[in-house]
Amino acid sequence: MQLVTWNLNGLEDRHIDERTEAAMFQMLLGVPLEKAMIENFKPNTPDIIVLQEVVERSYHAHVLPHLKAAGFSIYPQEISERSYFEVIATRLPVSSYNKVKFESTEQGRELSILQLENKLTIMTAHMESMKPGSSMRVEQAKFILGEMNKLSTPSIFAGDTNLRTSEWESLDIKDIIDAWEATGSIKKYKTTWQREKYQVRYDRVWTKHLNITGFEVFGGNKITTIKEASSDHRAIRVMFE
Repeated sequence: MQLVTWNLNGLEDRHIDERTEAAMFQMLLGVPLEKAMIENFKPNTPDIIVLQEVVERSYHAHVLPHLKAAGFSIYPQEISERSYFEVIATRLPVSSYNKVKFESTEQGRELSILQLENKLTIMTAHMESMKPGSSMRVEQAKFILGEMNKLSTPSIFAGDTNLRTSEWESLDIKDIIDAWEATGSIKKYKTTWQREKYQVRYDRVWTKHLNITGFEVFGGNKITTIKEASSDHRAIRVMFE
């Protein structure tokens, strides 16, 4: 089983159509579109895709049509009341879907929860941003970890946590596994957001009751036509047994 998570930087209008289109192809094919234009190419399509910073424009023009064409069920099925929101999509049978607004948030952030018929629970969120949101961000992380620890069945959280290293280290992780750490903390896959010399690991995947077989970060390649990457974030791909 394979999962991909990506913050698509939908709050930046600059080249949003070109950026989102390229991101969708890269997620669904497993490589940038130009690398897939070869004879006998076989796509490496994930079973689960979770996205953050999706906006109405990118949802209707790119996210929804591409995921539907690839056989995914997409949640939410109608756009959120929030100006930007999260999406969970899967090709596996779905049992239920709901959203829970964090009690501690000034930016309207919430946790999306999808349960599959095989009892696997998928969660995603775009946690509180910026330095002043530190205490709220930690409370949101505690809530997510608590929800995962309540479950006796397998679960995955994947999303943009915005967590700083000190905030992550302050949490009581218990039985939750951080996918990057569990696969050897490989240095080249550590950075998921970069601005000039500032390199951080905001995007994370946490699991419980699942065996992780692979982890990689991708999506930093520049799109030929606009000379920019699809997002200021990198995507994460995690492989599970």
